[in-house]
Amino acid sequence: MLKSKQLYQKILAFFQSTDFAKAFLITLGLVLPILFGYYFNALSIGIAIGTGVMFSSPSAITGSLKNKRIGILLSTLIAAGVSFLGSYIPEILWIQLVYLGAFAFILSFLAVYGFRASLVGFSGLFALVLSFANLSASGLASHERSLLIVAGGVWYLGLTLLYDLIVPKKQVEELMETAISLCSNYIKTRGKFLNQSVDRDAGLQTLFQVQSDFNDHLEKLREILLDSRYSSGTSSYYRKRFLVLSELVDLSELALTSPIAPAKMHEVLRKYPEQLKAFINLNLAQSESLNRIVKNDSSKNSSNLAPLKDAVNEVKKQLQNYTSTHPFTEDHIVLQNLYELQERQSQHILNIAQILNRSKNLKPTNRPTAPKLDNFITRQDYSFQVMLDNLNVNSPIFRHALRLAVTAVIGFSLGSLFELQNPYWILLTIIVIMRPSYGLTKQRSKHRIIGTLMGAALAAGIVYLFPDKMLFRVLAILSFMIAFASLQKNYRTAALFLTLSIIFAYALLRPDILAIIQFRVLDTVLGAALAGLANAFLWPTREGQSLQHNLAESLVANRDYLQQIQTHYQTKNEISVAYKLARKKAFLATATVNAAIQRILQEPSAKSNYNSKLYELVVLNHTFVGALASIGSYLRTHKTTEMDATFNVYARTIINNINTAVSLLEHTPQNTSAGISVEKPTEKISISKETKKIYEMHIITEQLKWLKSLSEQFTKQLQALEA
Repeated sequence: MLKSKQLYQKILAFFQSTDFAKAFLITLGLVLPILFGYYFNALSIGIAIGTGVMFSSPSAITGSLKNKRIGILLSTLIAAGVSFLGSYIPEILWIQLVYLGAFAFILSFLAVYGFRASLVGFSGLFALVLSFANLSASGLASHERSLLIVAGGVWYLGLTLLYDLIVPKKQVEELMETAISLCSNYIKTRGKFLNQSVDRDAGLQTLFQVQSDFNDHLEKLREILLDSRYSSGTSSYYRKRFLVLSELVDLSELALTSPIAPAKMHEVLRKYPEQLKAFINLNLAQSESLNRIVKNDSSKNSSNLAPLKDAVNEVKKQLQNYTSTHPFTEDHIVLQNLYELQERQSQHILNIAQILNRSKNLKPTNRPTAPKLDNFITRQDYSFQVMLDNLNVNSPIFRHALRLAVTAVIGFSLGSLFELQNPYWILLTIIVIMRPSYGLTKQRSKHRIIGTLMGAALAAGIVYLFPDKMLFRVLAILSFMIAFASLQKNYRTAALFLTLSIIFAYALLRPDILAIIQFRVLDTVLGAALAGLANAFLWPTREGQSLQHNLAESLVANRDYLQQIQTHYQTKNEISVAYKLARKKAFLATATVNAAIQRILQEPSAKSNYNSKLYELVVLNHTFVGALASIGSYLRTHKTTEMDATFNVYARTIINNINTAVSLLEHTPQNTSAGISVEKPTEKISISKETKKIYEMHIITEQLKWLKSLSEQFTKQLQALEA
């Protein structure tokens, strides 16, 4: 019963998602012109307009509405231009191959300008492939078809504008709910490390993936909210979402933290099973409360978070019981600090629930007066210099563009040589599957082949068991819609339904459907095989080198974050914009490194000794930023005493170690003060005295010792990597 309910909720969420809405708009934009063309005896015009819808739709992804609309228009114009040029290419194989290779490279190379630009380039690639599908037989002149493609793009833009007017908050709501769910998942996975109930590597890989997705959603949410803020002022609705975003950022910092080194914390917790059990239950309550907030927010109800409050009180009670028998021991300080951390984490969750409670409206504000908010959006550099900087074989995008161009030429040559029925299907498979990294291409190749085989088998059964053309029309449209709705989340499902849609469409036009299915499967398998082989052997992009660059950037971001923490501790001022920016950059840089190691683990040499060392460096970096977040969170949330000189000594040593590690990663000489060392206390800190200074110094010193140890390990592991 429970599984049936969960399945129903998943299906309902799918049909309520923005992905399905986008798929519906594409289907509507495609089908309506074709229907009108059919009934008014102008089918070729309807198909051309529908093709324009297809070309313009890929870049309509989540993000700023302005960027989405610009992307749609650019996709339309590029696709129309490529289609126009393609119609004048003579049917001479060597000329076609030169044209195909040159434009495949140029359009793929647009990916240097980011993900949306890569999708604009994909629209051009899509048009390039279809220019080999003999569309000139449609009866339209080249300029007429190109203009109709532009009309189709404008038609689709109009549909998206209408959708955004009808449901202007849908994109924000979905991103917010997904971000909260990811945060819940992250907290739950982190909690499994408390009692070491999860395999270390499996748990870390889950953490890396969730953290990467979580930061990606926060970035998109931040961009959309700031875009809405500047365009229309800040209503109560958007102010609430800004506050929730702020709480999520602080919550993500706390979720990374650990009061002391994990090994030492586990050693302490194992001594006190009742305390450990209470902390584990609290962690589960936090995760469940975030999920409850998502469900209740979508259903417009207030969240009941009494279980979370009860779990916090239980931890507090257990700590008080322990304090009564073990006052002011070193273990007490560890447990007290862990409780304070978890209590603050719980408070942020309660704050989110309160903010989203619709019975309490927030006072609207006018347009923002703080242009510094712009600093929190990661802007894409669209200068020509970016393209010049990547115009070399060391650039992963350059290699990808060259690889795709060569593979497309080989694929079309094979299709022409063996006189395959639709060689452009091979090209279509290649441009859809190929990605800059080996792991992603391998994964998409596998999903494409499996989805195509399943779709072909299912379609063949339906065609022969239920030979009804009206059924084929309905199923072709529904399959097309589901395929596009699944494209971003489940590529195998998308490939399955796309195959169904194509076969049902052909079944309406041609009687030899079995031959169509055979050619479809053959071309897909051939295209997928070529894509996989090309990524493995043609200028392969191994993530190891780029990971070292990303790791160096992450270490620099961590260093800047530490310096901002040091400044805050010294001045005791309110948290500055510089502090928040440094924290954001450190978190994003860490997420980038974590995502890179995930791709490395999919490469053929994933289990090599070199990659194993890289993996340990990534784990070390993740632990380091968590330690920084721990000390930063403590200093932000406690009224601290005057900064002790020991902090500066530790900070200088840690920064020096980071600089050394960065120089090793970048293979540059580094002048370091090797003689800097930390003065160790002449005697162990006495915690028998109940003073704020001793408590504060013990926590901060333990964190600094941990950071120093981690920074030293960077250098040691990098030297071992180079050996």
